[in-house]
Amino acid sequence: PARAMGALVSLNWFCCNGDAELWDECARGRKSVILVHGLASCALQTKVTPNAYHGCALPCSNAVGWDLTWLSIEEITTGAQRFRNVLELRNCMGVQKDGTPVLSTRNLEGVSVRPYPGLAGIARLNPGELIEVAVWLPLIEAMSPEYRLTPGSYDWRRWGDVVYMEECVEALRVKVEQEHRVTGRPVSIFGHSMGTSLVIYVLSALGAEWTREHVSELVLVAPAVMGSPKQVSAYAHNPASTILGLPNGMSLPAPIEDFLRRCMDTAPSMASLLPMRVGGVSCFPAGHVFVKTPNRSYTIDDIGHYVQDLQQRLPAGRVPTAKFWPLIQKEFHKIEAPAVPTHIFYGSEHATVSQVTFRSDDLLATPEVSATAPGDQTVTAASVEALAASWAKQGRAPVHLHMGPRNKDCHEHLGMIKSEWFCRHAMAVIEPGPPACNGHCAH
Repeated sequence: PARAMGALVSLNWFCCNGDAELWDECARGRKSVILVHGLASCALQTKVTPNAYHGCALPCSNAVGWDLTWLSIEEITTGAQRFRNVLELRNCMGVQKDGTPVLSTRNLEGVSVRPYPGLAGIARLNPGELIEVAVWLPLIEAMSPEYRLTPGSYDWRRWGDVVYMEECVEALRVKVEQEHRVTGRPVSIFGHSMGTSLVIYVLSALGAEWTREHVSELVLVAPAVMGSPKQVSAYAHNPASTILGLPNGMSLPAPIEDFLRRCMDTAPSMASLLPMRVGGVSCFPAGHVFVKTPNRSYTIDDIGHYVQDLQQRLPAGRVPTAKFWPLIQKEFHKIEAPAVPTHIFYGSEHATVSQVTFRSDDLLATPEVSATAPGDQTVTAASVEALAASWAKQGRAPVHLHMGPRNKDCHEHLGMIKSEWFCRHAMAVIEPGPPACNGHCAH
């Protein structure tokens, strides 16, 4: 076993260092492109105080210093309990920049967590391991000969924590200004899924004047700014199944889902993806019911009541992020339409959850899918189109909608950013003179 492990380590070292030329090429381009990932789409490293116990694990998985945790196949197979526990968050009180005390989050005592450094952390979810889980790698490989690429990585668990959201504003501002100085040109920003929320929120906070000086255009892929109807089930019942992108109606076995839910439910980001108004505007049909029970229906204006009902009816501690919901709503109300040209890539070829139904008012059992709509299996196409129309109506900058060919890979929420079609068209829209919108322009 020791020799086999040594061989695997050597092979992993070779694979990782085989990327060195790619990362070097990514730093040479004349125009900077910042890539901002979505929920669970960036590798996370943890560092644990020596001799601290955070769950059962085999000795071979013990590490000193920063260690790949999310989404390490090795860590899951040799220390699943520790893998889950070190990613948990705890609620605490924090302070905003203006001195206002506010609910916030922290890691467990003796645990530090950070995004895996560099492009390697978004190219794959488990950089350095033998069986790779690729995410942004195809796009990075396609763009590297022409563009200077850099990640806009963040701890996706903590998005929705207002204190951390302020930190994200400052971090992205510094990164954009640095890239602007290096190249002498405004940067392009790509965002995917929840990453689009971060991008739009940050630029709204920094203002139109700053944005137009430093950013040339946005490319938003499968935007989840307005939230996802699918999230009303994922929030407190089946987050792991949703994050893994299982098709509608499919879930992990209950014991596995229950095991993983313990850490995922502590992440404010899970609350930030519930359906909500963006800048005061709803992107869903008036009166649309997201959740039904035998005696109640919940529309977009009732999501807060839904969160409260979950907190009251589920076992104690099951909904630890409930108090973040009103704070998140307040922040998303501040979001404005982008001040620079924006290209939105989205899908419509998959049946996507638009409503779930609980058989009982106690909300204990995982709800069933009771209605679907065209989309990308996570975000409905109509909500994306409504978001684009709302932004176009504000008239701050052109908004272009792009829909792929009738190939389901080009329309799936995560698969979209890995598709050949997207890689090709994404580069086209950030070159001088964007291509024709083929009838799909929102402006």
